[in-house]
Amino acid sequence: MKRTALVSVVILAVVLLFSCAGMDTTGVGGSVPEKRSEERSEDSVLKMDDDSDLATATGVPAEMEAGAPAGAPAPAPARGSSKEAMPSVSMSGDYREVPSASGLKAGFSDDNAQFNYFVNFLKEYGDVEHFAYDISERITLKVLDSAGKPVANAAVAIAAGGTTLVSGLTSSDGAYRLYPAALGSQAASYTVRVESGTMSAGAEVRRDGERVVELRLAKPRSVPTPLPLDILFVMDTTGSMGEEIQRLKATMEIIHDNLGALKPRPALRFGLVLYKDRGDEYVTKVVPFTADLGEFRAALDPVQADGGGDGPEDLESALDDAVNAMDWNDDGLRLGFVVTDAEAHLDYGREYTYIDAASDARARAIKLYTIGTGGLPLEGEYLLRQVSQLTNAKYIFLTYGERGESEGGAEGSVSHHTGANFQTDKLEAIIIRFVKEEVSNLSDTPLSMDEEYYSARKVDDEARDETIDKLFGEALDNLADYSTYRITADTPCVVLPVTVSGDGIAATAEYFGERLAMASVTIGRWKPVERKDFQKILAELELQLSGLVDEGSAAKVGELLGADVLVASSLFRRDDQYELYLRLVRVSTAEVLAVSRAKIAVDLGL
Repeated sequence: MKRTALVSVVILAVVLLFSCAGMDTTGVGGSVPEKRSEERSEDSVLKMDDDSDLATATGVPAEMEAGAPAGAPAPAPARGSSKEAMPSVSMSGDYREVPSASGLKAGFSDDNAQFNYFVNFLKEYGDVEHFAYDISERITLKVLDSAGKPVANAAVAIAAGGTTLVSGLTSSDGAYRLYPAALGSQAASYTVRVESGTMSAGAEVRRDGERVVELRLAKPRSVPTPLPLDILFVMDTTGSMGEEIQRLKATMEIIHDNLGALKPRPALRFGLVLYKDRGDEYVTKVVPFTADLGEFRAALDPVQADGGGDGPEDLESALDDAVNAMDWNDDGLRLGFVVTDAEAHLDYGREYTYIDAASDARARAIKLYTIGTGGLPLEGEYLLRQVSQLTNAKYIFLTYGERGESEGGAEGSVSHHTGANFQTDKLEAIIIRFVKEEVSNLSDTPLSMDEEYYSARKVDDEARDETIDKLFGEALDNLADYSTYRITADTPCVVLPVTVSGDGIAATAEYFGERLAMASVTIGRWKPVERKDFQKILAELELQLSGLVDEGSAAKVGELLGADVLVASSLFRRDDQYELYLRLVRVSTAEVLAVSRAKIAVDLGL
């Protein structure tokens, strides 16, 4: 987590959260518990934390086919520290104590949302042992039906020069992501063909064009009833994983009952892939999908942690089985949760690598959420995040060393380089949340989502400029992190003056605009461009400052100023606070790359 002295600047939500105990939506069921915030004394970042009792909730009724990695692995760095013991879950005979929650907190980050941050992470730590897959260019295809709803499991084929380069299925949100640099093609454009049932659509996509391209089908989507929902746990069962195994056993009822309470009820199945390492009792053991919880529990109960010995484990064999040995459904949701505290044995020289598994999973719309547990080193974090990002899932890490109910383990024992871009919750709550999010994409009533924003209030012993500068620095950092287009320190960026909506706030808008421009220089995320001749350019384009609310007009100004990207912002007065809406815009396409919001106390304005 970023360390900062921001007492006055509070991140109320960096990523959109979904409630864990139930969702007040048709087709999802349950009710939304009130979210509360809990501040850490050493950090100004607030972590949205739902402390609701999950026991109560339980009562509520291919990318390139086997494509080879682009680069050879580098020498393996040293293994990180091992984890410390965690409190065990008590069990006796046939009686099982089912906790309301595991008491273990976890954090998560969405590397497809914070795409630019993740690309920079891969570059900064690229000397660890890994297989390369170049995601630095990304085009997201969004397949929607006639009503604008996402279409899952639509077949996408992408070609250039009459040759199909890659094909796969869309995720529940209708997305399929294309990575031109990974294809080895020099094509400047691609032909995209989409099919879903009897419907089809096509488009020509420019490599240097918009980062998000929508394809509309002519009829409403078809969602199977009941919706098939397969959930696979891929578990490292070597000696250091005892507590995680026991915790999964103890909370399976919570996970099962929460997901089984969804309305309409999905056709839910659970499966397991257990793995160790070469020379152990087994390398992998597959437990087929089953809709019978008792049958699944009977397979899970005997599982014990033993074996291993060195640092890495045979994760690649487990991912191979997860993708290729399981009888996944064809027309529903396919989700996997990979739990480990170790990196993979890449020195085994397997022809089918973890990149191949992730690519094949993406092609079949199998999302692989990865969970790093105690002792996970950077090498493990790197490849786990590659897998989750490539399969359109998220990276989850246990937050050992926290105070209170999540106590246990050495602080910082799980590698996570996520900046301030993560949220925490109970581990099983995160799993439930992500599954419900997937289901909601195919519901007629989507989940309600919290609005993300930054907030600042006046502090007596802090100058106004200092408070505002901290706030704007965080907000601009967020824009850079969540950009869908890669931004480096050499990317020319101009911060345009703040536009206003309403009377009596022009002076405050001018003041905020000046502080934004100064913060843009301070954060060092791009190459600031001066706004010289700005008024002359506006006059030439026959524009007023108010016209910069439109992204197209702002992009024209940005082009004449020599910028690749620009920050446009609008100021509103809402009762006792200002609201500043910021947009990062790509000049060449006039598309919005990221948005950020700030709520500012009135006494911080002019």
